[in-house]
Amino acid sequence: MKPGVIKVRVNPDLCQGCRACESVCSVFHLGVVDPAATGIKISEKKMGHFKQNVCQQCSDMVCAEHCPVDAISRDSFTGAVTISDACIGCGKCAEDCPIDAISMIEFEGKPLAYKCDLCGGVPECVKICPRNALGW
Repeated sequence: MKPGVIKVRVNPDLCQGCRACESVCSVFHLGVVDPAATGIKISEKKMGHFKQNVCQQCSDMVCAEHCPVDAISRDSFTGAVTISDACIGCGKCAEDCPIDAISMIEFEGKPLAYKCDLCGGVPECVKICPRNALGW
């Protein structure tokens, strides 16, 4: 699979800021609704105008280049850039992400890098978006 082909595509003109995508992401991956622990971030640029930020599964993987423990790789099935359990939570990947799509979260008492992994191939955020502001 060609890197970066499958990714979540955003349309800020259709986003209403409901944040259902953020909720379903954290529930799908962590079992709880946690606005800080989502692979997609919604922000209000100005009143009523929302921006969606999600990993674009870069082909050059700058985040992986700077990981000191090689915890970031590309999934051979989905093409998603993923972070393994080897992550030590140093934050270098988040610092170097060119689109600020990696968050540092607290999980089970330790810091962890967190980003969109395409939910194994069919992104939950795309399925739940009521306005079709997300696609792939």
